[in-house]
Amino acid sequence: MDDNVMTRRLAGGDGTSSSVEPATARNRRAGRVPGRRTAPVVGKLVTLVVVCVVWHLFAITGGSAVGLPTPWRLVETAAGMVVTGDYWAAVGSTLTSAAIGFALAVAVGVPIGLVNGSFHVLERSTRFLIDFGRTLPGVAILPVVLLQFGTSRTMVVVLVVFSAVWPMLVQATYATQQLSAQLRSVAKAFRLTRLSRVRDIYLPSALPFLMTGLRISGTISLLITISSEFLGGADGIGQRLYYALTVNDNDRMFGYVFTAGMLGVVLNWLLVTAQRKVLWWHPSERGKR
Repeated sequence: MDDNVMTRRLAGGDGTSSSVEPATARNRRAGRVPGRRTAPVVGKLVTLVVVCVVWHLFAITGGSAVGLPTPWRLVETAAGMVVTGDYWAAVGSTLTSAAIGFALAVAVGVPIGLVNGSFHVLERSTRFLIDFGRTLPGVAILPVVLLQFGTSRTMVVVLVVFSAVWPMLVQATYATQQLSAQLRSVAKAFRLTRLSRVRDIYLPSALPFLMTGLRISGTISLLITISSEFLGGADGIGQRLYYALTVNDNDRMFGYVFTAGMLGVVLNWLLVTAQRKVLWWHPSERGKR
């Protein structure tokens, strides 16, 4: 074979390999590995199947004594629940209380944390109070709050704010303290305005800490909301769960337990997605692309 023809073929000049090489090069540049996207999906499906099988076997043996339904029976119960207005009223009430408490916790915790971290003397003075407050379970003050506000949404929101404010406060304090002196010096040397300092230096440095606080506080808000509804009798998923427990309606009780778990999964997915969108520039997120 002519050397020129061979050279052209190896280089893709005759079109035999031109359609393959660009795709391979693109995959290399994008860091794609064949099967990389499908492997996690398959793994999750296998895990789900294994869990359902174990769950079913336990439900028809030892779990039957405590009224644990089989996976299929739980699906049937949940399907009957989601078409009722009472179910969505409970879900809406829980989400509303959690959202209000979460928003107030962020609005209170972030400014206080930023101020607290800006002054070393203030941070040392409040360290014991913050450590004490964040280790105190929110349900521990339930009797006091219940006596003050009764079985109302205000009672739930107060408990949520008390429990969820500490992660935001602590993370905001850390965010301020970790700001390097070099960045401060650069901002001062370039005579940046206060708005430019906050937008270009302080906020990007603080965002990773604040997003961590948001994820922790968001999860706590949902947990405390359902717990306070269950123990305090306020309207929501927790109250419906308690009613199902008292009348020995195990199928409906586990249906609300499943609902609470799914709300937690969706909430975590939303917070993780928001973190990836906001921190797209951060090394911790760029490595996941």
